[in-house]
Amino acid sequence: MRNTIYKLLFLFWPLSIFSQQYPHDVPNHDFIAYNYNYIEFFNDSSKFQDFYAKFDTLLFYGKGKLNVVHIGGSHIQADMWSDRVRQRLYNFTPNNNGGRGLLFPYRLAKTNNPYYYKIEYTGEWKGYRNSVLSHDSEFGVTGITAKTSDSISTVKLSFRGENYPDYDFNTVKILHNQKSESFCIELLSDTNAIRITNASIGYTAFRLSSYQKTLTFAITKLDTVEKEFALYGITLENQDPGICYHSIGVNGASVPSYLRCEHFKKHLSLIKPDLVIFSIGINDAYDTQFTAKKYEKNYDTLISYFQSVSPNAALLFTTNNDSYYKRKYPNKKAEDVRTVMKKLATKYGGGVWDMYGLMGGLGSVKTWEKAGLAKKDKIHLTKAGYQAVGDLLFEAIIKSYNEYLDAHN
Repeated sequence: MRNTIYKLLFLFWPLSIFSQQYPHDVPNHDFIAYNYNYIEFFNDSSKFQDFYAKFDTLLFYGKGKLNVVHIGGSHIQADMWSDRVRQRLYNFTPNNNGGRGLLFPYRLAKTNNPYYYKIEYTGEWKGYRNSVLSHDSEFGVTGITAKTSDSISTVKLSFRGENYPDYDFNTVKILHNQKSESFCIELLSDTNAIRITNASIGYTAFRLSSYQKTLTFAITKLDTVEKEFALYGITLENQDPGICYHSIGVNGASVPSYLRCEHFKKHLSLIKPDLVIFSIGINDAYDTQFTAKKYEKNYDTLISYFQSVSPNAALLFTTNNDSYYKRKYPNKKAEDVRTVMKKLATKYGGGVWDMYGLMGGLGSVKTWEKAGLAKKDKIHLTKAGYQAVGDLLFEAIIKSYNEYLDAHN
């Protein structure tokens, strides 16, 4: 394996690096309430202790694979915030990169794609999002579906490379509708790959002959029994130790959006997360029918999906960013979301990272906008803003891990 040389490196890696406050280059603005930048626990934190123990084994011995799932709405679809955390974790010490994991080729669905991977395709595709009630489709764990009825179509995914980790892979899983006998998936980027089909979960996997950085496959229609091929997502995996940081995001998605996903649990079983970062709430808080009780009940159901697959996963809730309703009125429902997340953390032994408080509370997004960290819609952040909250979330995770080290050394 490519990682056997790292065991001694981790054994002799200076312990002092983990007792320092990381990172040193977090954004420095006088309007950010840095005293909120920590993970708060309200009850039993044993699941986080278990996660940090696995993290410890990975860092010091180069052993194990940690799966992190970050789920949300448009903040996560753009994958600037989540990819910032991903990069910081991957670069924290040598050899943390466990693969890119689950993603979706959003361009197929005619919606914005993360910048760092490029999607090219042929054929006619239609896109469906779980956040659009009029989109009548089945959904998987990604919450987004792309369909084609063409006789032949192709999809190519390639990483841009500059300023990004090396997301190479040697195993691919293509998630699709289960009854896909009418369509054949052929891997064009590695003709020597071994094909494995799982009809019960609904995927076609390929074990590659070598590590690759580009994926190209063709979908050929064999008969007319099935009218459409439905793509639910792709996983890019490797067998190396490290962290695999999966992001799940759909523009406009709320908690009920993910409760629409019939194949969510089935697909999630392929990941089995060790840590789940819940960043769903901004769109719920814009629903005119929003109530804290209903929001909590919906979250209970979504959490049950994860617990059915990974009952011991650590759960981290990130509160809403401050935002304005119709660009005019501060959305006070962010405070209700924060209250519910603290209740959920208490109930499930999770943690809370209070982005709302960190930003400065009600009305603070205007200050972030003036500083170039938030967009004019007073909902979304700019690239610099997402990178800032990514750095801050990473620092909060490492602070919490340092506390674990202090308690166990």
